[in-house]
Amino acid sequence: MPHDLSQQQHYLRAALEQEKKPTGFLLGAGAPMSIKVGGKQLIPGLEDLTANVKGALKKDESDALSTLISDLPPADGKNLESILNYVRALAALPGTSDVRGIPMETFAILDREICRIIRQQVDQTLPKAHSAYLSLALWIGAVQRLSPIQVFTTNYDLLLEQALERQKVTYFDGFMGSREPVFDLQAIEEDVLPARWTLLWKLHGSINWSHDNAGNVVRRHPDATDERSALIYPSNLKYDQSRRLPYLAMMDRLKAFLKRPGAILVSAGFSFRDQHINEMVEQSLRANPTASVHALLHGKLDGYAEAVRLASGLPNLTLAAADSAVVGTVVGKWANTVDADGEASIEQLSSLGHFEAFGEFLQGLTGELPMKDDDPDE
Repeated sequence: MPHDLSQQQHYLRAALEQEKKPTGFLLGAGAPMSIKVGGKQLIPGLEDLTANVKGALKKDESDALSTLISDLPPADGKNLESILNYVRALAALPGTSDVRGIPMETFAILDREICRIIRQQVDQTLPKAHSAYLSLALWIGAVQRLSPIQVFTTNYDLLLEQALERQKVTYFDGFMGSREPVFDLQAIEEDVLPARWTLLWKLHGSINWSHDNAGNVVRRHPDATDERSALIYPSNLKYDQSRRLPYLAMMDRLKAFLKRPGAILVSAGFSFRDQHINEMVEQSLRANPTASVHALLHGKLDGYAEAVRLASGLPNLTLAAADSAVVGTVVGKWANTVDADGEASIEQLSSLGHFEAFGEFLQGLTGELPMKDDDPDE
């Protein structure tokens, strides 16, 4: 059954223009990958980042990592988060004996060095040129709403924070304080913030999260000298509750948001490869049929098998890819996107799955251009 692309875009526009329902965004790795400087991605994708980390390690560390990667399935060996999870799991083993000929202390060193290199690679300045990040921040600050906009992201970078600050959008990310803000679970769970505040929840941590000497989770500049690993990627370790706490709290925010009556979540750049988030979305949408998720997918639908599986059983999960969609559990091509030769007509394909195109869509809703650092009123 074909789907009407213009109708779906109209539904999305109407959802984002209303001011009463709880509204949120889920940004995945595709968001920062859409920004290019000099023809190159500002922040590398996960596979490129993995390769860059391997190349930047010292020889003995690189040799140890290569030995460990040989234990993993090929796909996991190219996935930095899977590698980091494995390193941390081995570090948690009891005893002091070598593992695969690797001294136990090497695992802590690898954890720290991998996170240090990630910080260097990911700590980038948002370009002054107009971008989807600035358009999103502009849209958030343009309209008064009854409840705060909530933004959930799996990205470790600080691009969204920079965009919100440039657009003078006040936000809360779970930390309290000034010099070294401390993660405050009570403030997250109990405080009610004014609707003009934006809530920013980093589901996989951030390059500027770490532990202080007392074990508290703090936010500090990524360039700060710190012997501890950055708190990125919620590894499944249960032994270290201080490491797990921020991630559990952030996931709880996603769950609480999707429980709200009429909640609308728009995802961009999210591939539905994170099973923890998938399970949270599926459980929440089944429990709350008034909530809805509109997923904008980059490229063709056949690249998102897990997302299609979920949407095929959830009428309140809509997928919109370049060539096809899943609407009301029905998988179908976009209507009028195939020419006489059976080839897709590029002009009619949905492009909102590309984060920059989605930024232009948001900009069309506000009718304004985002501010840049060199604007006169900055």
